[in-house]
Amino acid sequence: MNEEKIFDPRSAAQELFTARRNREPCEPVAGKYEVNMLEQAYTVQDELIKRFNQAGQKVVGYKLGLTDPKAQARMALDRPLFGKLVEKWGYLDGASIPTEQLISPRVEGEVAFIFSAAVNDPQVDEDTLMASIDKVVPALEVCDSAFAGWPRSLFDAVADNLSSGLYVLGNAQMDIRDLDFTAVTMTLSRNGQEVVTGDASQCMGSPLKACLWLAREMAERGTPVQAGDVILSGSLGPMQEVAKGDRVTLDLGKLGSLECSFD
Repeated sequence: MNEEKIFDPRSAAQELFTARRNREPCEPVAGKYEVNMLEQAYTVQDELIKRFNQAGQKVVGYKLGLTDPKAQARMALDRPLFGKLVEKWGYLDGASIPTEQLISPRVEGEVAFIFSAAVNDPQVDEDTLMASIDKVVPALEVCDSAFAGWPRSLFDAVADNLSSGLYVLGNAQMDIRDLDFTAVTMTLSRNGQEVVTGDASQCMGSPLKACLWLAREMAERGTPVQAGDVILSGSLGPMQEVAKGDRVTLDLGKLGSLECSFD
């Protein structure tokens, strides 16, 4: 007789945490542990983050994913997805990224918002949100996955903290009120060769709009954005693979640029 499967978020999270800790990919967990709904996947994600917390790494921000409206439509969703950022994942412009800390890295060009005040109101408006932001800088998200071959389902992706890995923040910054977020463009180069371009249309039409959605969502869930937190807006263009020895440059036009190497 086949053993009946039950939803088991703790076991699913432990497999994901072990895979990431050992840098050895695991098999999908959604089918194995009956993760059949989006909120169940977020429950697994919460359990995974608890394990990072127990290892001494607290949450320091959030990341958005599936911010492209066309991609949302293909997945029959009417909203983006989110994951969490924890301590020791952040790097600065010019950094050497240790590839041995990753399983199968890929990169995305994004906008990062760094907060100076908490956002506790689920109905916060754009003006109040902007007043809570200390600075906005270019950001390179170094995505990674606990799964062999990357996630094959939406639920696996969300359970694995939306394929979070590391991130790099630029130094350039400008007054948020002087930036037209709907006009942000992105160019990503690898080893001196341009490999992808993108713009705000792939990030809910505006990275600021994406940030506003996430701030409201976190407040609604009782885990509001705090002063000092970082929010990564979601990708402005297609994800790109990287490997040891690569040098990546991200250019966001007026917003600035950054560069890092993978060693």
